Amino acid sequence: MNKEDKSYLAYNKQSEHPATVKNKIVHINPLSSYKMMVINSNDGSVAGDDFEQSISSKEPDTYQILRQIIQNEPISTSTYWQGYLLLPPAHTYTYDTQLKTSIIKTDLTSLKAQRPHANEDPFELITAHISEVHKNNNNGKIVVRFSGGVDSTCLLLAAIEVAGKDHVIAITWLDDKCSANEDKNTSIALCNSMNVKHLLFKLEPQDFFQNINPTDHFCINPSMASDQVFKNERDFISSRLGDEYIILDGHGGDHLFLDPIPTIAFQHPIREKRLLKGIEVATTISRLTGSSIYETLTHNRNQRANETDRLNYFFNIQISSQPKQEPPKTLVDEHVQAIAQAISQNSTDSTLKKPGNIFYPFTSKIMIEYALTQDPYTMFNERDTRAPLKLAIRKKYPWIQLRSDKGHITGAYQKALKLHQTAILNKIRNSWLAQQNIINMPNIERSITHSTMGLGGIEKNLLKIICACLIKAN
Repeated sequence: MNKEDKSYLAYNKQSEHPATVKNKIVHINPLSSYKMMVINSNDGSVAGDDFEQSISSKEPDTYQILRQIIQNEPISTSTYWQGYLLLPPAHTYTYDTQLKTSIIKTDLTSLKAQRPHANEDPFELITAHISEVHKNNNNGKIVVRFSGGVDSTCLLLAAIEVAGKDHVIAITWLDDKCSANEDKNTSIALCNSMNVKHLLFKLEPQDFFQNINPTDHFCINPSMASDQVFKNERDFISSRLGDEYIILDGHGGDHLFLDPIPTIAFQHPIREKRLLKGIEVATTISRLTGSSIYETLTHNRNQRANETDRLNYFFNIQISSQPKQEPPKTLVDEHVQAIAQAISQNSTDSTLKKPGNIFYPFTSKIMIEYALTQDPYTMFNERDTRAPLKLAIRKKYPWIQLRSDKGHITGAYQKALKLHQTAILNKIRNSWLAQQNIINMPNIERSITHSTMGLGGIEKNLLKIICACLIKAN
């Protein structure tokens, strides 16, 4: 075999089943890895555990930063560093060594054909996963980020089953001026009724909108504005419990159980001329959300048009209303995409978090395998969203009141924005986005002023622009 005929194989410790393909480098990031693989797009190699050292000297990729601000991608595989890509768990990366091109494909669709845990109870699966994590972490204390919503209540009940009340602590973020205050009231009542130790972590305005170390994130996202909050939360917990604990976070439950219900749920049957089915689903969504049928039917189109209008308000470049990638055609496709998004978000967090003691049970391998086997139309009914999870909890804990809504910390962001307004505006004015006249500074200043006055919250795209300008220069 001559050199040109040899197959190229990328060996890496995260690949469960490395594939050999002629003139290709193939990396498989298994579902069980729970972390992103960082890939050098110039040669298809894996950056490895020392990826921070690899990218620390790289210049930010202004094209990717702009694209990440403007495009609302369900799953981002790009980074804001030149020459680096992300490979989420349950995805495969293939690099053509001759053409110098690459492609990333999801493995979740093939996993749907395998049906482990299809008929099992989701609460019991969550409990089994937490039990395994607890055992692997020396059976220490379990801290649950607890809002009193369905997902965090599920985690708290499961943690109590695994470790007992004496080893479980709930922690609730609070801010008296925002709807997260309802989280405090609900969580206090629930913890008191279950006799569970409860910590209240107050959000401080000065902890938001801090400068961001370049290697603390891979791509532009709104959570960059609260980096210091998460760091202070860990310090707060450690000051009371020491260092022998794990944190359980309920992020991903809404993705797995399709809450809120996507509009494709009624759009797809209508397109297939199953009009009665489509109207039935739209009526169900209308009842659950309190919206009129007309508002339900037109919500997605109106939302997309409004997002485009707002982007054009913030930018001097013209933003197209057309989606940048083909949207899901069926609710099954939407469900797979939502699951992939949750996996990507949580694995990004797990890859970057230094302490390594934060776990996301809803994107555990066992829960993803369960969710992929479910008919997405069973995720909601006339009374409930997240129906399978709520049914499982109520069956075992019928006396627990499950909260249908959840609080938000928009008010905390607004207070922080008001505190840091002058510094933030200076950073934006001195950024390459402003220097190259890409953004409309008068409109951005106007929107920031409105947000500090409590008018309409903080728009996601504006928050992304601010976060991009918070990244420290090398």
